[in-house]
Amino acid sequence: MMKFISSISVLLLLIVVPSMAKAGERSSVLDLDLDALRWKNRVLVLFSPSESAPSFRLQKQDLEANAEGVLGRDLMILEILEHGKSRAGHLLLSQETEGNIRKRLGVRSGGFQVFLIGKDGTVKLQSAEPVPAKDIFGLIDSMPMRRQEMDSKKNPPL
Repeated sequence: MMKFISSISVLLLLIVVPSMAKAGERSSVLDLDLDALRWKNRVLVLFSPSESAPSFRLQKQDLEANAEGVLGRDLMILEILEHGKSRAGHLLLSQETEGNIRKRLGVRSGGFQVFLIGKDGTVKLQSAEPVPAKDIFGLIDSMPMRRQEMDSKKNPPL
């Protein structure tokens, strides 16, 4: 039952809340520094010309279909759009944040890109094509820090 409730809340976060932000309801502008996420979150950054770009839509649909895996891996998804509102979950990203992330990752405008940044702040994956969620999860699950997280969930401290 708890797993079901958790899945519903993740789906609301990924689907409903961004739609509300698009409509102008309860949206906030966020100045985000990737360094502030170090050791807290893994970050998946999706760069796209627009929300309607086929690669972006395919990537986003796959992540939404695997929302529980996203949540379970402390994965924050940032959507950086050239035409449209860039966001982190339901929060809109400032133009300064967009520019800083583009510069840091060396991404020029004009195409789709996916970056996976580990909790240590280093780029673990870069692709100009959508990456299946199962491949992203497999890469994350092979990382030493993720293995420690999984082990600690299996064997909680006494």
